Amino acid sequence: MESEPSKVRSLAIESTMAQFDFAKVSAAAAAVGWNVSTRPSHPGAVPTIDEMKQISRELLEKAWDDEEAPSCEYCHGGMRASRTDGCLTLQFVLEEAYFVAAIDAVDK
Repeated sequence: MESEPSKVRSLAIESTMAQFDFAKVSAAAAAVGWNVSTRPSHPGAVPTIDEMKQISRELLEKAWDDEEAPSCEYCHGGMRASRTDGCLTLQFVLEEAYFVAAIDAVDK
């Protein structure tokens, strides 16, 4: 019998995966020539939907299981899974930039 926390974890991950439009992400990834460098090399190949689902599931599991942080995010190859206050999210990010004052201001 599955414990209550385990049921909630499964529901959170499965619901997030079911709501995410992997076909739309695949089309966008193909349009921009997206490739994950850690997958077996296929010049110009976009990861398959099954590969994107595998990456996403692993990221969602890590985000849900990271109990040491009240909020966290895990990213790989454009996919981003995050958890904040019990809310689990999955995104496909094309472009992003950061400035971390505590680190970046000191380096300049």
